[in-house]
Amino acid sequence: MNKQTSYNIAIVSDPLYKYGGAEKHLQYILKTFPQKTLFTAFCDKDFVKQQFPDVEVKTSFMQYLPWKLKLRYFYQLFQPLAYRSFRFKKYDGIVSISISFAKFVKGNIPHVNICMSPPKFLWQKEDRTLTSDDHLTGINKMFFRIYSLFMNTFLEKIWQRWDRNAARRIDSIAAISNVVKDRVKKYYDIDADVIYPPVEVKEIEKLTKGSKRENWFLYLGRVETYKGVELAIRAAVEAKVPLKIAGIGDDLARMKSLVKELNAKGLVKFLGFVSDKERIELLGKAKGLIFPVKNEDFGIVPVEANAAGTPVIAYKQGGVVETISDSNPKTGIFFTKYDYKELSKILKKFDEKDYKPENCRKQADNFAVEIFQYKLKRYVEDILENTSNG
Repeated sequence: MNKQTSYNIAIVSDPLYKYGGAEKHLQYILKTFPQKTLFTAFCDKDFVKQQFPDVEVKTSFMQYLPWKLKLRYFYQLFQPLAYRSFRFKKYDGIVSISISFAKFVKGNIPHVNICMSPPKFLWQKEDRTLTSDDHLTGINKMFFRIYSLFMNTFLEKIWQRWDRNAARRIDSIAAISNVVKDRVKKYYDIDADVIYPPVEVKEIEKLTKGSKRENWFLYLGRVETYKGVELAIRAAVEAKVPLKIAGIGDDLARMKSLVKELNAKGLVKFLGFVSDKERIELLGKAKGLIFPVKNEDFGIVPVEANAAGTPVIAYKQGGVVETISDSNPKTGIFFTKYDYKELSKILKKFDEKDYKPENCRKQADNFAVEIFQYKLKRYVEDILENTSNG
């Protein structure tokens, strides 16, 4: 094959049932390699119809399992087998994107994996989405307790070995940040490359230029325990500054109860789910974005905030350290102690005039969609070319 060949690439993803950074990332992978077919273990058909309307989704036997969405944590046990069941006839190569088991696919063609992170429930116990059954109910609560019995046992070590072996079968891994690259080296002993995720920088810049700043801070993202929303709420109440929370998630009810408990209903406002247009408008008007996430793999929202000319207040850990500049020029500020009082001190003193919108936008330009698509296409084509010549 030569580089002018139009390669037929099989795109594989983790199960599809909710929208987040990985799903947005996937949309641009599909645009980079215009495919009408997508492989995944199982999906929510209504979600796929809404977010991937022009794509035929091929699923595995897991699509026919009962209550697959409600029991998704338990059904992770079947995912490696599901992905190994796919066949890739007439394809020249595979591009998988995974934070769990999509990388388990196997074929006699080159395989490039975009690694969001090695599975945290296997490798990073402290960063697991679920660390207890406190917020689970019914059968999920029971299954979590069963799964907990296998944590830190020889059975979990077997799963880790399977995961490591699957990673080591891949021809090349592209991590989404240097933070993830370090994890790939630590857990798999593989030297990964780095290709940052795509951010709709140009569109955000276009829609927010001329936006007038308003006197409130913004949290934008899923409302889950690991996202640090409670820290943001407590800090805003302590500093007596207005905070808007845009997003939904499993921890939303608890956060609303917390605001009521703190008697802060007038200070903290929940906006619920917001459309793409609304989220951009919010980013353009906010005084600053609060990003209180520990050890985030990359963090698209801070880059989107900078694209809107808005500075970011973030915990100094994870991928955000690679995307936000706290000096020369400043596009945000970090807090180094994970404590709401520490964050509240920053919120009290925060002055958005210290951050020039043009500097924020220039920083965000480094992560534009166009750069991602160019790098990914060349990266995959080079691997296919080298493999065919080898």
